[in-house]
Amino acid sequence: MSSPTARAQRGFTLVEIAIVLVIVGLLLGAVLKGQELIFNTKIKSTYNLSKETAAALYAYQDRYRMSPGDDNNATGRFPTAVPAVVNGNGDGLIAWGGFCNQPGMGNAGESCNALHHMRVAGFIAGTGNEGLRTAFGGVAQPARWENYFPRAGNNPALGMNNTGITHKIMSTIDTAYDDGDPTTGSVRCRNMAAYDMANFDNRTPDWCSIAM
Repeated sequence: MSSPTARAQRGFTLVEIAIVLVIVGLLLGAVLKGQELIFNTKIKSTYNLSKETAAALYAYQDRYRMSPGDDNNATGRFPTAVPAVVNGNGDGLIAWGGFCNQPGMGNAGESCNALHHMRVAGFIAGTGNEGLRTAFGGVAQPARWENYFPRAGNNPALGMNNTGITHKIMSTIDTAYDDGDPTTGSVRCRNMAAYDMANFDNRTPDWCSIAM
């Protein structure tokens, strides 16, 4: 008969170890599945941001017969706006003016003012001409697509700066909603020939954009 001391010093049986490993595996799988679900939700939210901005932009055009940001009568339409709106030049294009609401840039240009015009018209939420934010934390703003990708044309696109935008993020968006190629289609990234999936967590080298 074994002594109480011998019983106390007895190690785990193989069955007990197997049960623990199964539990650990289930917990790890749940964590990974949760992370995947969060990532995919952010992917969908980032893509949908382009569609929501496009809907607001075209609603503004339909109401005022001018593009937001480019509207050369915005001060007349919204005389009591705080902060005050700034007119565009009325040439039919939403010109790039730098980062919206970034240090040293002063909210310059029609691309930032487009956001302000859409806000005071009641089409999108937010304050002044501060940039939109993607679900991954980067700044996003509308401008003519040519500003974000060479020879892409004058139609508007939602540009996203590469703060928080990685090769994995853009590859997932491009594959899910377009052609998976950063140089063609409606999802494009500047200064890239292909997504670097060997270093997928690296930031993209430049702006990426989604056609609106």
